[in-house]
Amino acid sequence: MRIRGLPMRGGREVAISAVFTALLVVSILFLPWILLTSGRLGPSSAKEWPFLAAAKDGGGYPVSFAYLISASTGDAERAARLLAALYHPANSYLLHLDREAPAEEHRRLAELVSGQPVYGRVGNVWIVGKPPLVTYRGPTMLSTTLHAMAVLLRVGRRWDWFVNLSASDYPLVTQDDLMEAFSRLPRDLNFIQHTSHLGWKIKKRARPVILDTALYEADRSELLRPSPNITTNRRGLPTAFKLFTGNIPFRHAVDLST
Repeated sequence: MRIRGLPMRGGREVAISAVFTALLVVSILFLPWILLTSGRLGPSSAKEWPFLAAAKDGGGYPVSFAYLISASTGDAERAARLLAALYHPANSYLLHLDREAPAEEHRRLAELVSGQPVYGRVGNVWIVGKPPLVTYRGPTMLSTTLHAMAVLLRVGRRWDWFVNLSASDYPLVTQDDLMEAFSRLPRDLNFIQHTSHLGWKIKKRARPVILDTALYEADRSELLRPSPNITTNRRGLPTAFKLFTGNIPFRHAVDLST
């Protein structure tokens, strides 16, 4: 009896195993479709995304960052790639694509951003609508950064540090690791070079008088620099304060700057 029953039990086990295998295969095949379509159900399904409650205003996390991602002609794909690599619901992101980039590239960047449902759900990604011309290392680059700071201060989300990046950058650590490291630091800490002895930067950047043509022309060109032999076109260093360089200012410093 036991010998005759073995094939029956074995047959049932094989049948049950086949059913579970089929269900597993179907689940694996349809899981990506479920995840993609669930992102298009609209704001009414926010309960399905429990992290949204903590992420809506940037709170609920130990620290958060405000990122400016600057891009120029040909950088739309790289800017979107950098955004995806940096993305975290606690942070805020502002993308600036130079006005010199063709309209098609501006549309492409908008499509790449709007194609990610989580960006819209959390509401922490923005694109500058009417970007100005920007000259690398010129005054227009500084004005663009100050404008981005002002926008990120006024969007109503909490953040602790401002980070200025270009589309050619790429992170070496995850945002969770970065938050963990910065959570141990005072919130009023700026990151600057420890010395005001700037070396070549004094001669090349602090003293020369330059002209940024993007301030008054429709088409950008290179910075206009006077001949190094013309000493009258060089300025003296400020006497009321010392020059330092650095990055990643904290929020209150950004507020004072704008």
